[in-house]
Amino acid sequence: MEIEKIYSCFLRSEGLTTDTRKIAKGQMYLALKGPNFNGNAFAAAALEAGASFVVVDEKPDFQDPRILLVGDGLKTLQELGHYHRQNWGKPVVAVCGSNGKTTTKELIFAALSSEKKIFSTPGNLNNHIGVPLCLLQLKEEHEMAVIEMGANHAGEIAELCRIADPDTGLITNIGKDHLEGFGTIENTAMANAELFDYLEEKGGLAFINTLDEWNLKLQKKVSRTFRFPKAGDDVEVRLLPSGFFLKVEVPGQKAGETRLTGSYNFHNLATALAVAAFYHISEEKALEAVCRYSPSNNRSQLIEKESNTIISDAYNANPSSVLAALENLLALAGKEKWALLGDMLELGKESEAEHALLGKWACGHPEIHFMVVGPAMKAFADACPGAIYFPEKSDFEAHLEQKKIRNAVILLKGSRGMKMESAIPFL
Repeated sequence: MEIEKIYSCFLRSEGLTTDTRKIAKGQMYLALKGPNFNGNAFAAAALEAGASFVVVDEKPDFQDPRILLVGDGLKTLQELGHYHRQNWGKPVVAVCGSNGKTTTKELIFAALSSEKKIFSTPGNLNNHIGVPLCLLQLKEEHEMAVIEMGANHAGEIAELCRIADPDTGLITNIGKDHLEGFGTIENTAMANAELFDYLEEKGGLAFINTLDEWNLKLQKKVSRTFRFPKAGDDVEVRLLPSGFFLKVEVPGQKAGETRLTGSYNFHNLATALAVAAFYHISEEKALEAVCRYSPSNNRSQLIEKESNTIISDAYNANPSSVLAALENLLALAGKEKWALLGDMLELGKESEAEHALLGKWACGHPEIHFMVVGPAMKAFADACPGAIYFPEKSDFEAHLEQKKIRNAVILLKGSRGMKMESAIPFL
């Protein structure tokens, strides 16, 4: 079936879903397939739940004029998202990179929203399914969109760019993420640089963080750039001395104290202010907006309890982001410091070496007490005999309940599969 016909049906619907458990009356349902599920099996249930149309790639055993049969459900979703983005026709900013994508996206959204009606990726729907689903949420009222893109293998960013067709974009940084898929940090860089390749071909523009080594290396891939945050760049942003929270300044504006900790978050803040400046947002309003932003969902989230101050950065972890979080913990003044770390996943054959490398770093910093959990963290504990090690989460949590750490600054960090935020009730 031609995409134009499906799109016409989409426009007559109340949005689109791929999950019959969340379907709302009047929505289009699009069936996807995976190793352990087949959305085509729920076509009848979707219609009974009030779906306007049902898109399937397997012919059902019943007839209904609301059934739209296609060759491939996933490809149809991607083409539909692209088609809608093209018809919407307004600027799209793409955000990719190893660390800080979601925080940077949220800060850009905050800065741009101070003067414009902006759409941004909800949560981290940043893959080959999430990106087209996001694009299909674009409405006429939106003046711009900020789309997050994630990848764990070569070619994925190029495909997401083809779907979302960004006009501008940025790479937050390059770190040791998804080494299981990429193999090396150089491969990680080249995969993310597919964004710059796309922008160059389109005549788009890349935002370049001149404090980031990989940004400087990759900028040669694109002719049009907007540079930050050094003096002499297109936008200057300064990090000022401060206490727990970062303080930033745009020359000519009052300095602002943010709700973010960690010097790595300065790059995210500066990126947002640079994007806002390029799109002609008032510097004063943009600065006020990023200073109001308060992180959540276990991404540099600050949790103040009577007993402890917790930095829950437990949404994800790789060697680069864990080291940055530990260096920030080390720099914080005052209380006793604990790092509660879980396994870093998706590191492939580099897993043992990378966990051991962090353990060696930890062994040289007795200012921090370490408690680590998970099979991979055994290599960390072997390299740092002073660390308290637990193979299982249940034993780790039982120990926390008994030990009762008090009057400390505590970092929680681990890959998503470790769910390290489960320790918060015991702290």
